[in-house]
Amino acid sequence: MTTKAAPGATLDGFAAELVPSDRQGSGRKVFFIVAGSMCGLPAFILAARIFDALGFSAGLAAVGIGGAISGVLGACTAWAGSRTRMGLAMLVDAVLPPVGARAVKLIIALSAVGWFGVGISVLGETAAHALSRLTGVTVAPLAVAVPACLLIAAVTLRGTRGLERLGLVLIPATLAFLGLSTLLVLSRLGEATAAVATHTLSFGEAVSAVVGSYIVGIVIQPDYGRFVRRPMAAAGAAAAALGIVYPLVLTLSALASSVTHTPELISAMILLGFGVPALVILALGSGIDASASLYSGSLSLSNQLPRLPFAAVIIAATLVGLGLVLLGAETVFIPFLLVLGVSLPPLAIVMILATLTAGEAVAAPGRAARNAALAAWLAGSAVGFLTAHTAIALTSLPTLDSILAAVIVFSAARFVLKRG
Repeated sequence: MTTKAAPGATLDGFAAELVPSDRQGSGRKVFFIVAGSMCGLPAFILAARIFDALGFSAGLAAVGIGGAISGVLGACTAWAGSRTRMGLAMLVDAVLPPVGARAVKLIIALSAVGWFGVGISVLGETAAHALSRLTGVTVAPLAVAVPACLLIAAVTLRGTRGLERLGLVLIPATLAFLGLSTLLVLSRLGEATAAVATHTLSFGEAVSAVVGSYIVGIVIQPDYGRFVRRPMAAAGAAAAALGIVYPLVLTLSALASSVTHTPELISAMILLGFGVPALVILALGSGIDASASLYSGSLSLSNQLPRLPFAAVIIAATLVGLGLVLLGAETVFIPFLLVLGVSLPPLAIVMILATLTAGEAVAAPGRAARNAALAAWLAGSAVGFLTAHTAIALTSLPTLDSILAAVIVFSAARFVLKRG
């Protein structure tokens, strides 16, 4: 049985409707969107900072653990979206009490649009510097960032189709680019593995930053998973992208920057004489990452502003992101990741647990169950922040502590509800 789309459900929006079964397909969409959106500049910068801070062995462990956590969470949230055919905003409405749901949707929207602004700001700064080095002409960051905002808004207006097509091009191009960068420094890999750690990040902070760098994408996976017919296919696609491709991209992108002592892979490749391919990868990777963030941030806002056309919400969110660019959002890149890395994982786990325990009544839990979910998210976030500030320590990894606390509180509350 197919579900008729509501009149306003255009551009793959379906902000307040179940995705019709005739609009669902294979898990390929999830894989290419997720894997493509992690092939951009934020990942390259993060990888360079982690391996510089921890050294090669500890850096490898941090990205491996962070990728594993991301893969498990992403698989579960994509599964939840496919199983319910609900986007994030609808799922949050079903799981949390009204006040909590509104707060979460606003937080997700601000996080996603904020990540869009940070990504474009970082793109403008890096691309302008790269163009100046390649051409000898000074290029202002805003001369790159402003047109990039407009172009990404145009891609986002095409819905998930535009994102999937970008991913189809970007993933093989990035893998080839990473292979080339590794080949160019192959004879000097000993320098990367023997580099002395600067300890500017702790191991726990590095893991939280790895998870935090894609946690918005993990939490919004229902927005893409709902378009997949089989829940396990959606889960497998997200797990493969986050658990395998993500750590691989982080590790390979850090090698050239470690050897050349540059802040990220793009600068390393310019130094090695491959500036033009570097700029192409930079543009494509930043484009899909920012577009995915803009799409889901707009979807969350559209759910709360049902009278506005989805296209109008996308344009408004683009203007907010542009404002962040003008304010210099790239200066808060790592702190932003650390905050996301402890506040959003417990939300993801609460959505997953609520979906698993609700049976067929996903959209109709009682008030007590909704309050239990809200309490679990708030407790998980609080514990994560306390661990990050060394006030307490369960596993010494803030992200894991936030997840464990949410699971414990949620499970205890459900047990009490069943007993009552």
